[in-house]
Amino acid sequence: MVDPRTEIDFPFYQNQVLDMFGNPRDPGFEKSYLRVIDLSEFAESLAHVLDYEGNPWRHRIYGNDALRDPVKRAVGLIVSRGLSGELKTFDGCFNIRPMKSGRQTSMHAWGLAVDFNQATNPFINSEAIARGATLITDFSSEFIACFLESGFEWGGLWKSCKDAMHFQLPWTGDWTQSQAPLKPVPWVA
Repeated sequence: MVDPRTEIDFPFYQNQVLDMFGNPRDPGFEKSYLRVIDLSEFAESLAHVLDYEGNPWRHRIYGNDALRDPVKRAVGLIVSRGLSGELKTFDGCFNIRPMKSGRQTSMHAWGLAVDFNQATNPFINSEAIARGATLITDFSSEFIACFLESGFEWGGLWKSCKDAMHFQLPWTGDWTQSQAPLKPVPWVA
């Protein structure tokens, strides 16, 4: 479904991001797509949340404009459902870097992913998964559902690796064969 504000057809997939937004290293990318997403309307409920450096979070995310409405809805659902206590840290959004697997550019490079509670939701690589490692998370299924209902894909559902801190707007489809009861639904404005 096309979002009338951004004119993006949701869901969209990770393999479409370069064509949709261009190279994040290109001059003009930041000016064209990145914005400060203000979540201060939720400041009272999120006053306890720290940033990745351990400072009080200022309830702002520097990310892709396409992220604005979905992340506001997700955080609004978290607050309205009484789940804000599960948020401990905001650990970042925009960061030009490769994926932790090193094979492709991270969705953080386009400002299309957010990380929360990194310390208690570690990344588990494919080699560890092959050796039997399992998902580690302190997020309840109700908390995760707030993001999934807002169009995000959760890294904890992935088959190839587990990235429980990570919520991204572009889908990979890596979860399509997952037995998990939680699955993302497309963003609808």
